[in-house]
Parts: sequence; C-alpha cells; structure tokens
Amino acid sequence: MANTYIRVELSSEGETPKQIIERMKSIGAQPVMGDYDFEVPMGDSAKLFDRLEEIHHALKRTKVSYSVSTKSDSLSGSSLAADPTGGRAENGPMELKRHIYRTKLDRWREMGLEVSELEVLLTQDIELFKAASKEFLRTHLDRLSVVRDRHLPDNQLDGEILALLDETGKSLNDLISMTGYSEEQVTLSLGRLISAGSVARSESHAGERYSLVPPPEPPKRRPLKTLPAETDEEAEDRILGAISDSGSSREQIVRGARLPSEQVSKALASLSKKGRIRVVGKGKMARFYLS
Repeated sequence: MANTYIRVELSSEGETPKQIIERMKSIGAQPVMGDYDFEVPMGDSAKLFDRLEEIHHALKRTKVSYSVSTKSDSLSGSSLAADPTGGRAENGPMELKRHIYRTKLDRWREMGLEVSELEVLLTQDIELFKAASKEFLRTHLDRLSVVRDRHLPDNQLDGEILALLDETGKSLNDLISMTGYSEEQVTLSLGRLISAGSVARSESHAGERYSLVPPPEPPKRRPLKTLPAETDEEAEDRILGAISDSGSSREQIVRGARLPSEQVSKALASLSKKGRIRVVGKGKMARFYLS
C-alpha cells in the first residue's frame, strides 16, 4: 500500500506547530519522526491527486511551505520500534519543531556547510539554537549564494513539464519518457500544476491524460464611440474640457472629448497656435497642458 509523506517548513508569521498538527489530522495525516513530518496512508482505492488536493487545501493560507513524496514501501530511515511512541508525535509540537530544524541542518550540510555546533545546540536549547542559526546564516550568506543546490528546483521541473503539454494531452508514461525524470517527480509536478490551474486531468478508455489549460482570452476592448463636433469652436471647447490640470495624453483627450481623430488633431494644432495649450514632449510621449 502506498503512503504519502509530507515535509513542512514553518514560518514565524504563520500558524503554530500545534495548529498545523490539528489541520493535518483533520485529513487523516499523522505526525511521524524521521525524514518527514507527516504520513498519509493512501489506501487501495485512494487517488493520489485527490489526496494532494486535500493536503494543499489543509495547508492553504497557513504560511507553511511543504513538499510531498509518495512511496509504495515503508519509509526508509524511520524506525518505529526504536521509539516508545511508535514513531508518532501525537502531542509533541516541540519535537515536530526540532525535527523541522534538523531537516534544515541536513539541507545546509548538503550545501557544504559545517553545522555540528548547531546540532549540539538544537538538542540542548532550542531558543539558543534559533538565535545561533540566524547568526550562522548571516555569517555564511556569501557562501550560500554561490554553493550550488543539488536539488532540482520545483519551478524548473514544472516549467519543463508544462512546455511538453498541449491541449490534446499526454499520458504519465509519455512525460516520464520525454523528460527522463522519475515517476514520483513527474507525478508531483503534475499535482502542483493541476492545483495551480495550469493543467487538467482527464480519463478515457486509454487511461489518464494530462492536458494544458489554455490561458483565458484577453478582454475585448470596445471601440470608442465618437461624436463629431458641428463647428471648430465646439471641438476646441471639448478638447479644453478634456485636459486635466495635471496634463493629459492624446489618448486621454480622445476618450474625454469623444471626437474623431481628425478633429482632435486640428483642434490641438489650433489651440496650440492660439497659446491656449502647451505641449511637453513629442509623439506618443507628448502631454498637453492648459496655458
């Protein structure tokens, strides 16, 4: 039976660890110790994308970042027998927070940074660890900016998947073959793209297909209805009424006066010659001011 594993990263501006635990429990997720923070049993009939939707909506607007992995066997590296609570962190928000910090340390270690002193602080005093980790980041910021992260950014992967899709659709196997990525990577990317509304999933006799959702058509701009002036004097009066105290562009004057383009050009030239308006700039950048 497949299980989905979730790793979360809390924010000091977001909800507390206890609130996050309660949210995840509401969708059947259980806190775990190890490389991940929560486990969601899939069940034989559960659909992956339905569960991903539940996870996304449960964490929406909590200011929590998360990543998801789905495995068909037991999660490697976690030992339930070694933990008297069975590996569950039912009532341990502090332990959950420590585990999240350990994940960050692992990430920094992968980027080539020495974090052994921070690891000791994390086990002894979490508040001292938080202060020390901030100073650590400031000290190593220049190095962090040039160390290459070995994890493929999600947005790069999603962009590659999106570029291969069209409105006719492709199967999961097609995308795996075309990209060379693993089934898990492609599946999770599709889940993110579906949640973002960029990709749609459909089922047919040939199986599931994933197609590009076309962007909405831009709103059609209605043509401006103009009303020709009966005399040159009327045209000039309407032009003067359309120019604001802070100046107006030609386009703004046309919309305000609702005159045909020829009458606008003639009236502007006449008013400029009479000294009743002044022009600053040229061409499309020109602005007209009342004198």
